[in-house]
Parts: sequence; structure tokens; C-alpha cells
Amino acid sequence: MRRRDVIKAIGGAVALPVAARAQQPEAVKIERIEVARPGLYEIQARNSMQDQSISTGHKVAVRGYKNLRTGTQIDAKIGAVIGAELTIVGAPRNAKVPIKVVWRYPAPGLVNPETKVPRPADEYSDVHQIGEKFPVFWGLSQDWHLVTGTWTLEVWQGDRKLVEQQFQLVKP
Repeated sequence: MRRRDVIKAIGGAVALPVAARAQQPEAVKIERIEVARPGLYEIQARNSMQDQSISTGHKVAVRGYKNLRTGTQIDAKIGAVIGAELTIVGAPRNAKVPIKVVWRYPAPGLVNPETKVPRPADEYSDVHQIGEKFPVFWGLSQDWHLVTGTWTLEVWQGDRKLVEQQFQLVKP
């Protein structure tokens, strides 16, 4: 083997791990979730989707929304929509991350008249991008939703709670 061939072989062996490393995606790291404008909202629904895993039996996809009032004390009345805008802070920006959204209700929980089973909490999975602002809402559309007390919104990544936001629902 000539000296020039040895240098190429060593150079190729060294360059291979560097090239392989360049193709691997950057590790996703979520630092926290920032909460903005917790309060009362008006939403424009796009469509309703069946979801028997939550107490209402459906979720609503939102086309647009408007913050009506910022604050965590909310009158418990039909038509009220509580929620907040959330932003995942971490790296790399725009990476998609799975999260779990949990709503915890005051005792005795929500009791759907169809199932008659008290639900102390509801949860669902979603995917959002790091750096993206996204809303999370809960619409009080039935009498059995009007449970006064502390409602808690939590967002989790795996077994790590990233944020908690509480709302006080009170009799109007």
C-alpha cells in the first residue's frame, strides 16, 4: 500500500462517523411550557370529533378563537369556554413533540348523565411544535359541566408535568 492510499483510508474512516452524525436528528429537549392569557374565550368550531375516552364523548377542532377576558375566576355558565394559549419552549425549534393534556375537575368530578360515572379528570394526547403557540380549551356546554371549584389544566410529556394552570369556576 502506498502512503497516499493509507491516508485516504484513514481519512475515510474518520469522515464516516462525522457524516453519520450529521444525518442524525438533533435530540429534542423541552424546557418548559409558557402559559399566556388564561381566561375566558370565544371559539369558532371547525368540526366535532367523537372521542369516547373523554367525559363529553367528543372533542371540537377550533378554526379560530378570541380571548374575551384574562383571569382565572370564571362564572360557571352554559356557553363559557375556559382555556389558555400555550407555547412549548425547547430545542430544536419547530420539532414536533407528543404531549398529554389533562383536565382535572373538582369533586365529585364530571358526571355525564348518559354514563352516570363520575370522572375526576379527562386526558388526551396531542402533538405540537416547539416554539408554536397553541390554544387549549374546555367548553361548558351542558348543565353537568357546571361543577364549581378548582379546574386544573396540566400538560405532560411522558411522566413529566410541564405546566399546570388552575381556574376557579364560581356560581354567577
